[in-house]
Amino acid sequence: MVTQVSSKTTAAGTASAAIGQRPVGAPDTIQRPAVANVAPTARNRTPAFPEAAILSRQPLRYNVQLNQQLTAFQQADSYLSQTESKLMHLRHASAKGGDTRQITSDLQKHLNARSQLSGGTVDRQFSLRLQQSSKVNFSLPGFDKLVDNPQGETLIFSLGGDKRELAAVTLPQQEHPTQVLRQMNLGLGRLGIHAQLGNDGQTSFSVDEQRWGRVSEYLSVRGEGQSFPADSFTLLTPKAEASQEDVLQQATSGQKRLAPQTMNNVMDNIVKQRGRLHQHQGRAANRIDDLAPPLSAQQAQTTSQAVGNLLAKSTESYASFSKALSAQGNVRLATVKNLLG
Repeated sequence: MVTQVSSKTTAAGTASAAIGQRPVGAPDTIQRPAVANVAPTARNRTPAFPEAAILSRQPLRYNVQLNQQLTAFQQADSYLSQTESKLMHLRHASAKGGDTRQITSDLQKHLNARSQLSGGTVDRQFSLRLQQSSKVNFSLPGFDKLVDNPQGETLIFSLGGDKRELAAVTLPQQEHPTQVLRQMNLGLGRLGIHAQLGNDGQTSFSVDEQRWGRVSEYLSVRGEGQSFPADSFTLLTPKAEASQEDVLQQATSGQKRLAPQTMNNVMDNIVKQRGRLHQHQGRAANRIDDLAPPLSAQQAQTTSQAVGNLLAKSTESYASFSKALSAQGNVRLATVKNLLG
């Protein structure tokens, strides 16, 4: 039985070699010294994209990543192009003095479904978020004074909603605002909230858009009687920064008139973001081209001939294949590994 496995694998080696692979039953003494002689630094170094050797053994390594990127590109481009088209229709209808109720209704539904339609790739400012989650920047009334003049108290933050989350922040006394923010982020980070100091010296906060609904309604704090009462939680009133989406929402709901200059600013930003998106798409296309196997015409012809010859002989060697598989089932695993290399 062992002889049958060896003869079969050797017979299949001729066709396999023509395709550029090592025969199944052939020893690998040619390849192993080459691997052993590679310097450790070269072997451990991260290869440059596209890592053709790894790609040949693990094709999903890049296919999954590229598919995710291409999907994000398509979702972002589709949403931005639809938004631009709807705004152009609205501007054209407004300029002619026509009825814009249906157009504004469609635009409002489109804006409300931004997260779903764009797959989270477009934020409230109609900016691209291809690899990062969309954020909502907001302010907390009274916290600028707390950061500028800390009293060394401990604050307990509570975030309600579907579940209750607690986080403690111990503010240092009479410290620089950056030190206060560092301590604040150690605690608020557990709630997904990040604090930062703007160029104007104002304290602002940010949170993932998916958590903004809870933060805007259920964020409260309890202190030690200095900045906040110690006997109960005080409900905070986060205020989100104005966004281009908010301006359009107010216009479509009739709360505020949409000025022509505001409309132009929104459309200019969308055009800018689509330009950035096209640059990303171009780089992705170049990566896809790099992943294509660089086969010459002669190599392609040799490969096709080898595959054809192997298929032509498949009927004659089927019995040998069957016997070889049966033999492997009755031979010890260590013996099969030694024979197949």
